[in-house]
Amino acid sequence: MNEKKINQFISHQLVKAREEMGYTQMQVQQDKIINQSNLSKIENGAKRITAAKLFVLANYYKKPITFFYINEN
Repeated sequence: MNEKKINQFISHQLVKAREEMGYTQMQVQQDKIINQSNLSKIENGAKRITAAKLFVLANYYKKPITFFYINEN
């Protein structure tokens, strides 16, 4: 899997994790996790996420970090 596909997979998993929690992007912002605009760009693949921010979001979404790296399909 190349870097572009990995970033796309992580973006997809971020959306999936957020939606599974029933959160909107605005709610994530209101909880002071990440700015809604930045989250939107990350989820749409227009911006890459840092490892530190991915760790914060994984904890917030109650997902193990491996959820964002292991392609179970």
